[in-house]
Amino acid sequence: MVQLIEKLAQSAAALWSDTRGMILPYVTILLVVIMGVAVLALDGARYMSLQTQLQNGADALALAGAAELDRLPDSQSRAINAIHTLLSNSTLFGGGADRRVQVASIQFYSRLPETDVRPMSDATPAADPASTRFVAVTVRPVTLATILPAGLFGGAALVTTGASAVAGFDQIVCNVTPLFVCNPFEDEGMSYDQATQALQEAAADPSRQRRLILLRQNGGTAQYGPGDYGFLEAEGLAPSSVVDALAQARSGVCLRQNGVTIRPGFVASVRDGVNVRFDMYSGSMTGNRTNAGYRPSLNVRKGYVGGGSANSCSAQPATSWPIGVPPNQATGLPLDLQWPNMEGRMGNGSWDFATYWRVNHGGAGRAEPMVNGEPANNGNPPSRYSVYRYEIDQGMVGDRSIGGESGAPVCYGGAVLSDAPDRRVLQAAVLNCRSLGIGLDAQPDLPVAAFGKFFLTLPLAPSQTNLFVETVGLINPADRMFNFDMVQLYR
Repeated sequence: MVQLIEKLAQSAAALWSDTRGMILPYVTILLVVIMGVAVLALDGARYMSLQTQLQNGADALALAGAAELDRLPDSQSRAINAIHTLLSNSTLFGGGADRRVQVASIQFYSRLPETDVRPMSDATPAADPASTRFVAVTVRPVTLATILPAGLFGGAALVTTGASAVAGFDQIVCNVTPLFVCNPFEDEGMSYDQATQALQEAAADPSRQRRLILLRQNGGTAQYGPGDYGFLEAEGLAPSSVVDALAQARSGVCLRQNGVTIRPGFVASVRDGVNVRFDMYSGSMTGNRTNAGYRPSLNVRKGYVGGGSANSCSAQPATSWPIGVPPNQATGLPLDLQWPNMEGRMGNGSWDFATYWRVNHGGAGRAEPMVNGEPANNGNPPSRYSVYRYEIDQGMVGDRSIGGESGAPVCYGGAVLSDAPDRRVLQAAVLNCRSLGIGLDAQPDLPVAAFGKFFLTLPLAPSQTNLFVETVGLINPADRMFNFDMVQLYR
C-alpha cells in the first residue's frame, strides 16, 4: 500500500514537472485570433476591391455620358442612352442582380463647386442641354456578405458600398481661324441658354442656313452685337500673324470652348488673308502664290473677269452682266432679295438662283441641283453653299460664264490643290455677345456657344472688311479634321 502511494506521488511529481506541450494552450488561443484577423483582412480586401470596381464602373459610365455633352439639343438624351447602354460593368463579388454595376441616378450640371472640398449640392444644375457641361453618375450600392462570423461579436454579417463620379466635356478645335462671330441669331432679351439654343436650331435648319449674313468687323467704337466679328488671342499668335492665320489652310491655332480671349483692335488687312481663298493674292500675300499652305478653294467662281494665262492675277469684278439685285450686282453668288432680319444685316434666304445658273452654266446646258426632290429655282432656292459644292462634285467648276470666267483657280501656281479643308468655309467661335455683355476691351475666358462653319459667298473688295456668309453648320465630334473633344473626370 505504501509502495502504491509512493508510485502515485512519483507519477504526480513527474507530471507536474513535465513541460512538454505547454505552449499548446497559447497556440490554440492565438490560432483563433490569427484566423480571425486573416478572415477580417480577407473581408476588408473583398470590400475594398468591390468598392474599387464600383468606382471604376461609375467613372466609366460618367465618361461615356460626358462624351455626348456637345451642347446640342439632344446631348442629354444621348448621354443618358450612352450611360445605360454603351457599357456593361460587372463586379467579382456581386451576385445575381447585384453583379452588374447599375445606375442609381444621373444629374447634369452647368458648373461645379469652386473647390473639390465643397459638396455637389453647391453645383449649378444645367437648365437645358445647351448649358450642360458635366454629368454626375451614382451607381446602386452593392451588399457583400462577410466571411467572418461577425454576428458572434455583435457585428453585421453584411456590408454595403457604393460609388459616384463626375465627368465633363470640353471641345477643342485646332487649325481654325482665330475669329469670333457674335451669334447672329441672338435676339434682344434672350438668356445665354436661349441664345445658344437659337443658334443650334438655326444651324440645323436648311431654310435659315441659306439666309445671307453680313458680318461686320467691330472697330472698337461700339459694343459688340449680333453679326459683329473680331479676332481672338491664341498661344503663339502674334498680332502680325492674324491675317496669315486667315489665309493659311492649317493655321495651327487651337481654341477651347470653355474659354477664349478677345483680341482688341481693328485689323485693316483682313482682305489680304480672306481673298487668298478666292485665288486672289495681294498685299502681304503676294509672295505666297506657289505655297500649298496658302492654296485657294477648288471652286473660286466669284463673278470676276479679265483673268487669263498672261494676267491671271489681275481679274476684276464684272460690271456689264449683272447677276441679280439688290444692288445691280455683278459679283458671283447674288445677295438675298430682302433683308428683314438682324436690323437689315441678315436676309430671308431668297436669292436670284435662276439668273446665276443661266449666267454661269446656261451655255453648257447643265442640270440644276435638286432641292426637296425638285429642281432648284427661285421659288425653291438652294443654299449658295450647296450650289458651290454641286459645281465641284458634278465637275462644273470649269464651265465658262457669260463674262468668260470659270471657277478654276488660275493665279495659284503651287503643286497641291486640295479640298481638305474646304477653303471657302471659315471656322469661327460663336459668342453670345449680348447676354455676355461683351465690351470693347480684351475680355478673357469667354465661353463659346459653339464653333460655327460659315461659307464665304464673295471676296472682299478694296478697303472692305464686311464678310457675306451663309451658315453651314456647327463643328461637332464627327469633324475630325478640326475637332478634338476632351472628356475628363472631375470627381
